[in-house]
Amino acid sequence: MDNPIQEHHDDDDIQKLNLEKDINEWTKEVKFVEQELVFFSKLLDSNLIRKANANEEDGSYILKSIKHITDKNAHFKLKLIEFKNKSEDIVECEDVQCETFFLNEHFSFKQKLITHINQVRTLKKILFNFFEHNLNKEILN
Repeated sequence: MDNPIQEHHDDDDIQKLNLEKDINEWTKEVKFVEQELVFFSKLLDSNLIRKANANEEDGSYILKSIKHITDKNAHFKLKLIEFKNKSEDIVECEDVQCETFFLNEHFSFKQKLITHINQVRTLKKILFNFFEHNLNKEILN
């Protein structure tokens, strides 16, 4: 395991490393959510679901929900790029006020992303219930 924090790093360096780590993890998460949503959309449009005679209203609602979350996820993907670029300016900070600004931005962005990820989880629970109910019908028939 590599140790990104070295003895010569001061508190500011460690803070910057943590910010960078968070941004990289968030980027991976948003990209994976994007893949999941594409997969779920394709699964909803599959012959397997059609064969199960799934409730079309439920399917339509779920597709709209996927579209909504997909749009929000794309927004977060763009905002992450902007945020990453902006956060690189923390290196230029020479006072506490500047660093505090970036840390508050980081905290705010993190809270928004957590809310988004929770909405994705809620949608996935709905999807799992929908698939479980409809695929069980298909398997039993």
